[in-house]
Amino acid sequence: MPRIRLAHWYGQLAPGTETEVTEEELAALQRDGRVAAVLPAATSTGAPAAPAAEAEPAESQDPPDRTGRKSR
Repeated sequence: MPRIRLAHWYGQLAPGTETEVTEEELAALQRDGRVAAVLPAATSTGAPAAPAAEAEPAESQDPPDRTGRKSR
């Protein structure tokens, strides 16, 4: 069963709550825009998955030759 984080209220569950839903519920909640994120499946070792936000995206870094000045 997929595990999701809610973006909006779903019954008694507040936004930000993580819960497991069926495939049919997932499709309906995504259609209604109530899913903030579909969480990765839990690993069998029981260790929490490393967050993907730790890695700095390479696109956000400016190339070293750009100084922000215009050449004339």
